[in-house]
Amino acid sequence: MDAKLIQEVERVSGRHMETAQDFVWLKEQICCKGCSSVSLNTLKRLWGYLPSSYATTRRSTLDSLAQYVGYRDYSIFCNHRDYAGKTSNNVLSRHLNTKLLARGLKLHITWLPDRDLVAEHLGAGRFVVRSVENSKLSVGDTFACQLIIENEPLYLGNLVHNGQAPVAYVAGKQEGVRFEVMED
Repeated sequence: MDAKLIQEVERVSGRHMETAQDFVWLKEQICCKGCSSVSLNTLKRLWGYLPSSYATTRRSTLDSLAQYVGYRDYSIFCNHRDYAGKTSNNVLSRHLNTKLLARGLKLHITWLPDRDLVAEHLGAGRFVVRSVENSKLSVGDTFACQLIIENEPLYLGNLVHNGQAPVAYVAGKQEGVRFEVMED
């Protein structure tokens, strides 16, 4: 099993897998994200919680774990990992060009430790905050954002906060952000 993938699963989940209940929780989290199901015993074997007699791990299991941490599949995860030390690279992880969004669509954006934001697209990469929890941002704030990259910091330009002059703002500076396009 890929130790880097295990580390990334724990980083994204914010939890070290140490007890039987941790694995039950992780299995539920994987299912909630819409990834293919991974059996409880498989997860326990991968982390060494149960003894393993398997020489290799199924590709579908690796793909599911890679999807959980924000990659399309395990190959993309490996490719991204191989380029991690480079100073420049193509964006290979899940991302969103916000200019392609329809006007009125809403994005749900979260970041650690417990930040939660829903923003409505006004068009041309401009947004208005519709709901927010545990953040310095406020309902009604407007900002520009052209690109959102999963597990990377979110950079907001021309943030108008509480009617003050526009500023730049970064969310998820340490662990990055997660996002979902909301269906009405």
